[in-house]
Amino acid sequence: MDDLVHSHITDLDTLVNMIKLSFSFADGADMIALCDHLYNHASQKYQELQLYKARKKPVQLIHNKRPLVYYYGYSHLMKGMAFQKQGKYEAARDCIEKYAELGWFNGLDQQGEAEVEYYRHAAKANLYALDILSGHAEVLQEYVQFLRDNPEELLPGLLSIVEGAYRHDYPLETILQSFAEQIDDFKYLEEPVNVSYYFRFCYQLALYYIKQQQVTAALDYILQSLMLSDTLGMEHEHEFRKCTAIFEIFRTQATATQQDQYITILKGVLKDEKIDFTVSVAQSV
Repeated sequence: MDDLVHSHITDLDTLVNMIKLSFSFADGADMIALCDHLYNHASQKYQELQLYKARKKPVQLIHNKRPLVYYYGYSHLMKGMAFQKQGKYEAARDCIEKYAELGWFNGLDQQGEAEVEYYRHAAKANLYALDILSGHAEVLQEYVQFLRDNPEELLPGLLSIVEGAYRHDYPLETILQSFAEQIDDFKYLEEPVNVSYYFRFCYQLALYYIKQQQVTAALDYILQSLMLSDTLGMEHEHEFRKCTAIFEIFRTQATATQQDQYITILKGVLKDEKIDFTVSVAQSV
């Protein structure tokens, strides 16, 4: 999206919704630009409030769904997530520092204090993830315990662990087994952000198993990724192509069941074309 378009949007809740929608896209540049706009507008409103208070003028009501501190923190949180997806871990750490402690915010009520505490917790979780992705194996078990204590962080946390395992050869099987029941439940998630996380989890796990030369397991997760990317729509077209390329490269090692599933998925992609696939079957016999 063009920056000029962003600049005309001043409603904080609208910007938050746009950032959420942009999260699934592979390219985080648009998400980063949206986060910058959210930060600029939230900061401007905060400064205006402080000015009114300093001059002892009546404070103008701000019609937002949440306290102002939420939007300030959210801009840095999601910008850090975008940098993390791009592999820019130091830039992501800089963002975390900006929302890890927001207690300095003036005018916090009970709801505002709750938001500050939320961002403290999110900063802890995201610092663990960055450590794992950066190769700090010494925090792995501590992070696993954190995920057990905070199940709402499990899916993005396991994604970071799997990606870290692929890059830095962490031992993974015991961790996956300990969360096997929860991982099985991931397939029932419906919220787009969670589905996007699960897609990336399956794709990274496929890469991990390829590296471990466990091709059958890898192709199972590639098939799961293909189904998810088709569900997610056009924003995952690039990922769909990558998954298809991987399956084709290892197709000779796929089981008969996997090959059947693969053909079924591809037929699903072409469902709107009204192709009679029995013609090609008859001709090949």
